[in-house]
Amino acid sequence: MKSLKTLRLSAHILFLALLSPFSFAEGNNTPFPVSGEQINFQPPSGWKLAWMEGSANGTYLAEYIPEHESIDSWREGYLAIERYEYPSNEILKELQMRKVRVADIGLIQYINNAKKVCGINHTSMSQRTNVFNGLYFAVGGGYCNQHDSIAPFGEGAFVAFAEGKRFTFRIQYGWRPKSVAEQNTNLPWRITQEKAKEYLESIKAMSLCGGDDQPACKVSYVR
Repeated sequence: MKSLKTLRLSAHILFLALLSPFSFAEGNNTPFPVSGEQINFQPPSGWKLAWMEGSANGTYLAEYIPEHESIDSWREGYLAIERYEYPSNEILKELQMRKVRVADIGLIQYINNAKKVCGINHTSMSQRTNVFNGLYFAVGGGYCNQHDSIAPFGEGAFVAFAEGKRFTFRIQYGWRPKSVAEQNTNLPWRITQEKAKEYLESIKAMSLCGGDDQPACKVSYVR
């Protein structure tokens, strides 16, 4: 088992190299075609592409929500697909030397950041790794019971980091209770078993596409 010190140091290295804030090349929220390796997925029925920014050839973020909702105030559901460049070969060698994977550390850092923002109101899910469709995933999530104007009854999420050949990907499904009654049911995550299964099965069905020796992508980033 890897030591906590090793995981913390590796998470810090990767955060500095990969997950620190960056400026998207294209930030006007206009969908654009993406080239190269991608995640092949199917958004839930009745959902729309609500926001997109980034670079067609590099990092990008695409966000989906139910058709009748707004990206600024969604409640029923949320899906984010984000593509990252791998860190430098030097950083990758450092991580390999410490016997940790990019996806694992990406998830650990994401959960740590969520805990920092939410504080004592954050409850973490167990973190697991698996291979689906030949793609290595680190999957976790949690629920923040902190009240604010954006999510007055809290917010939950399943988060997965996946390691492609050319890029690393973050996949996130989110949900927000719409009332006190919903906040106090389906504890501790405030999501029905049926909806949780739908989101997790969606993640498990995702695969790589668009890269060298990979199938053509079925997903297209259009409204």
